[in-house]
Amino acid sequence: MTITSVKSSTFLADTIILIRDKLRTNISSAGSRVYTSYPKNPVIYPMITVIDSGTTQLSKLGMSSEGTLLTITLEIRIWTKSTKERDEMSQEIYEYLRTNQLDTTTGLKDSGLSGFSLTSMVNVDEIGESGIKSKVMEVQFLFVCS
Repeated sequence: MTITSVKSSTFLADTIILIRDKLRTNISSAGSRVYTSYPKNPVIYPMITVIDSGTTQLSKLGMSSEGTLLTITLEIRIWTKSTKERDEMSQEIYEYLRTNQLDTTTGLKDSGLSGFSLTSMVNVDEIGESGIKSKVMEVQFLFVCS
């Protein structure tokens, strides 16, 4: 299922799938290992998960309108075996999302998402040298729900 634009009736699923597919295509070290849920079975590292982290209605679009302005928050988590790879991938993801908002062929604006913002980036590593290295990024997008 390919998502090219976010629809008001399915904005949450559309946003998660759109970002997942953009990362699959543009973050080379992850390859096709970008998922929309946490791993439950043994996995191959590195991998990325994209999940919903909450939505907030910022405002209505007017007195006679049912439209609203939403903030959609996603958790993008990088899972690797090394700290260096974890940090490089997180920076690659941030750089991709930051610099591809307005591009007419690969950008997010044409899909209906705008106002990209990185709200946090936190390391969550397992103890020990062989532990999984993880970084949790929280990103937000604005969406006009009409």
